[in-house]
Amino acid sequence: MVRSGRGDGISELSALGGEGFVLSSEGIPGEAEPIFGRSSELSTIFGHAEAARRGRARCVLLTGPAGIGKTSLLNALLADSRRRGAVVLHGHRPARTGYSGLRALLAPAVDRELAGALAALLPEPGAEQPFTPASACPVFHALYRATAALMTDRPLVLALDDAEDCDEHTLRFLDFLLRRSAGHPLLIALTRRAGTRPAGSEAWLDLSTQPSVSTVRLTPLDGTAVGELVRQWSQAPADPAFVEHLTEVSGGNPRTTLQVLDELRAQGVRPDRDGADRAAELGGRILARTVRGLLDGAPAPVRAAAAAVAVVGAARTDHIAALAGVAGPRAEEAVALLREAGVLAADGAGPVHEAARTALLSDAGGPADLHARAALLLSDAGRPPEQVARHLMEVPGTPLPWMAAVLRDAATEAEERGDFDTAAGFLQRALDAAPDDDRLLLRLAVALAQTDPLAAVPRFRAALALAADPTARARIAVQCAMACLAVPLTPSSRAELAEALEGALDGPEGSPGPRLRWQVRTALLVTGRGYRAAVATVPAPRAAQFTVAEDDLGNVQEQALAALRTALAGHSRELAVAAARRAADAAGPSCPGWPLIAAAAALALADETGAAGAVLDRALHGAGPWVRTLAEAGRALVLHRAGAVAEAERVARAAVDGFGTAGPDTCLIAPRAVLAAILVDRGEAHRAEALLAGAVRTGPDGTGLEQQLYLLARGRARWAAGDTDGALRLLLECGRVQQAAGVENPVFAPWWADSCLILAAARRPAAARALAEEGAERAARWGTARALGLAALADGAVTPGRAGLDRLAEAVHLLAASPARVEHARAAYTLGRALLLGGDPAGAREHLRVAAGLAGGCGALALAGAARRLLITAGGRMAEVATSAADLLTCAELRVAGLAVDGASNREIARRLFVTVRTVESHLTSVYRKLGIGRRDGLALALHGVPPDGGGPPAATDRASRPDRTS
Repeated sequence: MVRSGRGDGISELSALGGEGFVLSSEGIPGEAEPIFGRSSELSTIFGHAEAARRGRARCVLLTGPAGIGKTSLLNALLADSRRRGAVVLHGHRPARTGYSGLRALLAPAVDRELAGALAALLPEPGAEQPFTPASACPVFHALYRATAALMTDRPLVLALDDAEDCDEHTLRFLDFLLRRSAGHPLLIALTRRAGTRPAGSEAWLDLSTQPSVSTVRLTPLDGTAVGELVRQWSQAPADPAFVEHLTEVSGGNPRTTLQVLDELRAQGVRPDRDGADRAAELGGRILARTVRGLLDGAPAPVRAAAAAVAVVGAARTDHIAALAGVAGPRAEEAVALLREAGVLAADGAGPVHEAARTALLSDAGGPADLHARAALLLSDAGRPPEQVARHLMEVPGTPLPWMAAVLRDAATEAEERGDFDTAAGFLQRALDAAPDDDRLLLRLAVALAQTDPLAAVPRFRAALALAADPTARARIAVQCAMACLAVPLTPSSRAELAEALEGALDGPEGSPGPRLRWQVRTALLVTGRGYRAAVATVPAPRAAQFTVAEDDLGNVQEQALAALRTALAGHSRELAVAAARRAADAAGPSCPGWPLIAAAAALALADETGAAGAVLDRALHGAGPWVRTLAEAGRALVLHRAGAVAEAERVARAAVDGFGTAGPDTCLIAPRAVLAAILVDRGEAHRAEALLAGAVRTGPDGTGLEQQLYLLARGRARWAAGDTDGALRLLLECGRVQQAAGVENPVFAPWWADSCLILAAARRPAAARALAEEGAERAARWGTARALGLAALADGAVTPGRAGLDRLAEAVHLLAASPARVEHARAAYTLGRALLLGGDPAGAREHLRVAAGLAGGCGALALAGAARRLLITAGGRMAEVATSAADLLTCAELRVAGLAVDGASNREIARRLFVTVRTVESHLTSVYRKLGIGRRDGLALALHGVPPDGGGPPAATDRASRPDRTS
């Protein structure tokens, strides 16, 4: 849209026409109408006009397809020039002979005396000769003297619309005039349809290459500009879906857009969601009707060329001519015809909409034959495989060998940029020519796994069935196990997978090789099929064992698997981090999502929280719903364990709610387990249990890792609900699953630490002694501050006397140096409780106050409330900490949020609270962050029970009883 900005002309234009205006063909201002989406172009042309007025002669060339708005911009420029006192000569549609362009400039001139004087300098129409410098020189000099005299008092503007038809004489004169007018206030403005062949090609080249000539290319309007146009048309905001369909069907061409809108108005269609499909349908019909009208009156060769345009696009007329079997001029004629009608996209790739493509092919007889011939033509011309393959996708039947090769190459191109959906389509088509190719099946399965793992499972099984060699079967099984982590495999599929994985370990040690054996063991670990003796006791890999070559996808996956296995087995933090970083650094767009997720998991377990989040963000980029769900669940887990509980809840909800209809609920075990653990910390154990009640895929149908997360979250929910025995039963079951899988990392699912705390609270410390010792041994081997702190916490909770207190103090110290803010608060709470029970209320108050502050700041509302209550019991005083979502907010944030829940807009809230709109926006941003929600519509649920006015300003006595929450 036009905005006030560079150049006085823009501000004055806005003052005249609101946001711009259009003019009649004679250059007289017509009814004011907005010019949308052209602020940059208007700024450019008005800048050149200002330069010309200051004595720097300029020429502006506006180009673009028909209907794109060239004339509207030109008329806006001319109206502004007239208001500034310039002499304006404006013509349109000149002929291609003689001095017809100059005559067109003079014919509609308002100053007839001036026009007549200048016209008298031109030869008589019948006396015109073909252009030669000798014959034109006297005329050019006479015209130059006359125009130079005009520019002594005021600027001169010469404007020609549709100048692609301009004659050579006029173009040569404009070139002559521009070169000799340095220091004069001259502006030449021309419009030219893109893709047309001008009458005087050499003259155009000489003129357009002058340094003082600037070309302004008008591109289609974007969705925002089309939305503004619709709003002006309907006097009401338009639904985004309506704007999207209208933009697509019109190609962003203003003229086509207005045609569709006018017909929609005639049929009573509104720009709402119900009218969106109607806009697409009606727009398609208008385009098809336009195309049919063009073709009905065109010669057969032009119709054939137009059909070829629908197949190969308009960029290369030689390809069009070869495909249609017509002469080159006929192909050029067809392209010009389609451009003039606004049927072609601006980039020349083809028709602007599928309806136009269908209409162009309507009388082609056999579109499939055209696509087959186009593919052969483009292949022989050396075009990129993907360009050829898109035509092969339209050819029925079994692909020929050369076609299958092109499809494979095209799939590789798509894979290299991370477009796995397109790659899967090409691979499926290539597979029609070689259904028993296990390598091709594996490629297809891996590509499908990024967007639809359920569809990938049958391909993995088919590849397994075709691969007789144990090594090949193991490679396929590893890919399947890792790519389909969230898929509910049938018992038979899981049995096949386990057989292929375990079969690789049953052979000789040298086969299938150490790298693949490591990958197999990792897959067994992840799927819960690992065995303690076979997995945990295997020596950790040395850093030198794995090297990642640039763009070596196989090595990227090896590194990610090595990092994950080393981390889960709790071997060496340093080796796990090194492998994870190498995998992440080497992973490119062609890398599937699971290696990045695996690397991020290893980094998170090693307390490399920032690096883990960055890797997961990369995994989310361009991911399908399945990979996105796993990556967002991983991000939520990382955030939760770093103490960002509210943000973790928002991300976890996005993982669960955003999955939509992409797959069954049984694919959401891990995200639900993560969200349930967060809800427990938020003080909503009942909601956590309700959420986990829908997570039905556990036991043999679930993976070992998600089963551990599920059991841990459910055990914590039971504990928070007061069911000690039920909580212990679930946590011990988590330990059994973990032991059977061979997972020995102490912090992945720290069931042992929770069990020790429960048993200590139940005054059964002896039963927890073995668990605390085993946890301490694993923590010492893993060596992170979180692991060591959890071990000290568990040990201190079950150790009586001063020794126990010392261990709890050590836990507080260790966890303070880790990212585990919630565990730090829990350790401080446990130490404070132990001191209070031991008769040291003063010491207890110090640690309980720290626990309440830490937990409240993290958003762990349950622990914050428990710590404050115990602090009061110990004789301490503390302002009330956050024990609900609303309590996390400052008074100002609470009032803003309450009014937003009541439906007030930001501007209304600002008016009622006597603050600026920006202040309201800042408060709402803080509210969203603290409550873990992403949009305004989530406020009502998060703040149930909050009065619309936010409860009113607290009294002085109330303020003393509330915490000082300023952030």
